[in-house]
Amino acid sequence: MKFFARLKKYMEPLSIFLVIFGIFSLCQPFVFFLYHYGFAFLGIGTGLYTIFSHIPSLQNLEDLSYTKNTEEAS
Repeated sequence: MKFFARLKKYMEPLSIFLVIFGIFSLCQPFVFFLYHYGFAFLGIGTGLYTIFSHIPSLQNLEDLSYTKNTEEAS
């Protein structure tokens, strides 16, 4: 689970960038390639954000393991 928490650190900002880039691509009138694939960027970014936002962060995992260990010691 720690692997996914560390991966979240990099993938969540990347997915936000893809969403913003997708919106920009759909709104710009200059390059047809960006307009054509703008919805794909937007969809991939949204999907990645949805997946990685449900993974607990590394700090939350450490807090959970700490409270679990203190409860077992009691």
